[in-house]
Amino acid sequence: MKRFLGLTAYEIRMSLRRVSFWLGFGLLALPYLLEISAPLTGQTTSMEETVGTLGFSLFQLNLLLPVVAGILIADRLVRDQRLNMTELQNSTPLGIISYLLAKYFGSLISVLTPVFSLWVILVIALLANGLPFNEVPRFFLGFLAINVPAYAFLTAFSLVCPLIMPVRVYQVLFTGYWFWGNFLNPAVLPTLNGTLLTPSGEFMMGAFFSPNLPFTASYPPIMAFLNLLVLGLCITAALSFGAAVLGRKQRLA
Repeated sequence: MKRFLGLTAYEIRMSLRRVSFWLGFGLLALPYLLEISAPLTGQTTSMEETVGTLGFSLFQLNLLLPVVAGILIADRLVRDQRLNMTELQNSTPLGIISYLLAKYFGSLISVLTPVFSLWVILVIALLANGLPFNEVPRFFLGFLAINVPAYAFLTAFSLVCPLIMPVRVYQVLFTGYWFWGNFLNPAVLPTLNGTLLTPSGEFMMGAFFSPNLPFTASYPPIMAFLNLLVLGLCITAALSFGAAVLGRKQRLA
């Protein structure tokens, strides 16, 4: 456990020290901050409208920022192999599964750090606009329900897929997939958007936070929970496949 936590903490430090990490998130966070400031600094709205605004604002955190997250995570395992770090790992009692999970949770916590920082800014803006402080826990649940599953999903696939394809190819394909599979209207082109394989947070937003907004769809709570279940199974499958690939590479080394 000590080695597992140490590797997780090391992965977090390595990610947060990268200039490209903060530059990428910062450039895409700026228009988001400018956009959310408009409805939050105007006239006081009802609690229902405030909850709807928050739900949609959290959903917007899953629009552009995940693209940066997926691109930055894509080289984490491949980089270790290129620097022969896997040989060092193989010489320690830390197994393949523990190694992969440490990389996974370290990468996930890293990309969630700037997203959570934006959540804090959003809540502060809402409090300044008259939000009762006792409503903050609900908004934290919104962060856990809408944002965390999306980043957990993309982290798993962004770690594993580059093991079987070039990193640059994956980064291009992932960027296209994120918009095609999450935000493209199914009436325009066949897409995964609107299915239980959608990790954008649309189901949670539509079920619990913004069901009455005219520009968002409403979903029954059971659909939201099924969506989380399917995403969890996909994450498990991706990490299991990644462990199998790493194990095969280790046996062939």
